[in-house]
Amino acid sequence: MGESIPARKSLDIARRARLPRVPSSEAADHAQALIADGKDVIILKGAPFWAPPGHVIEAATRAARSNRQPPSSGFPGLRRAIAGRLEDRDRISFDPAAEILVTAGAMHALDVVFTTLLDPGDEAVIFSPSFFFFGLVELAGAVPVYARTREEDDWQWTPEALEAVITPRTKAIVVSSPANPTGFVAGEEDLRAIVEVAARHHLYVVSDECYDNMLYDGARHVRFASVAKNRDRIVTICSFTKTFALQPWRLGFIAASPRLIGYMRKILEWGVLKCGHVAQRAGQAAIEGPQEWIDQISGRYQRSRDLMLAGLEPATGLSCVVPRGAPFLFVNTSGLGLTGAEFARRLLFDWYVLAEPGDLFGSENHIRLLFGGTDEEVTGAARRICAAADNQ
Repeated sequence: MGESIPARKSLDIARRARLPRVPSSEAADHAQALIADGKDVIILKGAPFWAPPGHVIEAATRAARSNRQPPSSGFPGLRRAIAGRLEDRDRISFDPAAEILVTAGAMHALDVVFTTLLDPGDEAVIFSPSFFFFGLVELAGAVPVYARTREEDDWQWTPEALEAVITPRTKAIVVSSPANPTGFVAGEEDLRAIVEVAARHHLYVVSDECYDNMLYDGARHVRFASVAKNRDRIVTICSFTKTFALQPWRLGFIAASPRLIGYMRKILEWGVLKCGHVAQRAGQAAIEGPQEWIDQISGRYQRSRDLMLAGLEPATGLSCVVPRGAPFLFVNTSGLGLTGAEFARRLLFDWYVLAEPGDLFGSENHIRLLFGGTDEEVTGAARRICAAADNQ
């Protein structure tokens, strides 16, 4: 008789079941359901909401007429343009052939990086409150560990908070500046302090710099790679979504050492083979073409921030640290006697303003409030939020 066929093993879905949906996507679905029901929901924006200029659209149109496929690392012309921009604006030299990898957006970049760097049981330290890096860390089989920052310190990072949570299992430090959701912008001294901790413990640093072009009140973005003496363990992730108003195009990149990029290219190939050629040509045109429209993004978002802050000033029981970068207010709701989740739900279902509960980012007492939009949208949202606070 032939060998019996073993019973198929059941899929262990415990880890997958515990992972929530991407929080911003779930919140957006609730808002869209209300809109479909005829409700006038205000959804403010976390990225430029206007179309890119004509030369970018023309480049994409030309590419759409071609079936030319890029190599898995990305078109050489785009990688040269990225490296040139880093050289011109940040005085950092990257080899476009060996140290730049084009990705399908920054979330894809983070997935590739964590899959490459983290093994099951490793720990990744993240400053909290933070963007929801935890999901991608857990998908890699690793464990997110949080280094706390304090609102009374304007959410500033401290090396002491890092040192308090580093263990022999720690593999990487994950940072984001301008920070999502707090708007903290790290200065050169902040970055150097993190570099010293990473070097002392032989850790990788994953630096999410997606909001590098959203800075206010004269703040300056300093790239992590610019302060590191040895870049072998520094990974930079950037997005075209905010910097170049290409949110629907899903384009980003990783800058790292040739050794790491070689590993990451393999992960990318097994995941998507290569990234879309039309978006890449649009991104290249955005970098190489006129830059005046890009330089206006910070100014437009600072105006929206200031409108929102002024509009919320009369609100009872709400407070926030004024962000120096990024498109969010991280609003403290504890003065209302409500958690962030309770107030966010009230805002959406009673007052039709989309905001996200702060516990998704590491604080039960806050909401994350986007402030991008037309003047009318921003001031209208502020009026509704004040009414919700005053009538809770």
